[in-house]
Amino acid sequence: MQWDVVSFGETMIRLAVPLGERLETATRLEVGIGGAEANVLVALARLGRRTAWASVLPRNPLGERIVRELAWHGVDTSWVQWVERGRVGVYYLDTGVPPRPTAVLYDRAGSAVAQVDPAAFPIDFVAGGRWLHLTGITPALSVGCRAVAERLMERARAAGVPVSFDVNYRSRLWGPDEAARVLEPFCAGATVLFCGEGDARTLWGLEGTALEVAERLAGRFGAGVTVLTLGEGGAVAVTREGERVTAEAPRATVIDRVGAGDAFAAGFLHGYLDGRDLERGLRTGVALAALKLTVRGDLALISAAELEAMLSETRRTIVR
Repeated sequence: MQWDVVSFGETMIRLAVPLGERLETATRLEVGIGGAEANVLVALARLGRRTAWASVLPRNPLGERIVRELAWHGVDTSWVQWVERGRVGVYYLDTGVPPRPTAVLYDRAGSAVAQVDPAAFPIDFVAGGRWLHLTGITPALSVGCRAVAERLMERARAAGVPVSFDVNYRSRLWGPDEAARVLEPFCAGATVLFCGEGDARTLWGLEGTALEVAERLAGRFGAGVTVLTLGEGGAVAVTREGERVTAEAPRATVIDRVGAGDAFAAGFLHGYLDGRDLERGLRTGVALAALKLTVRGDLALISAAELEAMLSETRRTIVR
């Protein structure tokens, strides 16, 4: 196989308010990039995995910024479809500290990827991957994006490529009823299903202990592995064969929460891909998510050595 993990989705320009300031009065913004699927691929690439990202971008400085930054981290961007006209999605981050939450303001409607022509977008690259990762954000962007995601899942199934699907419900993109209906077949087609505890409650009304909610998700969609993420509570996973595994989240000093869920997905896949070891997948997921919390920006700029030190509990406060 040419790549370990491949994906399709939107990467945006991130404009973040410096800590302690507000969007309505800020005079400067920190520029970065971010997008759930690309966040996962960057994290994996930095851990030594071969990854490829497909999307649609306009041929302008912002499109070039996104591709060059992903490529710099080791992600293969050769499957990006370039268009001469169009726009890059943007999101503004009004960074909060407790008790004030961080707020996101999207300016992504009508972006180049949202205008994708499903019939003209190449999907055969999926057959060159060991694994396909998709999220519930992409089907929310447009009918075309939804169709591409559906075709990618079908192509992966035909090629025998496992699929992970992260529900990733975004209330600023669509309502819970529509999201639950549209995402149902994606969840049902997943080899590994990731879902946050809050999303399970919001979309499907699932209540109870973490293990009960995970089992109800597994019963509803039938994924081989169902992973319920609990934020600071860690994660729990159940398998179709009846295996039950939990992992506590390590303590972390929070610098930036955005992207922690994507880091968890990347960590899980990194720990799970080779030996299908569910316990290692969960432990690696919560470890990478904790490390991501200490880094500003969407991307988990963590090395394999840092992750292994975390897993082996050999962390040092100063490395000289």
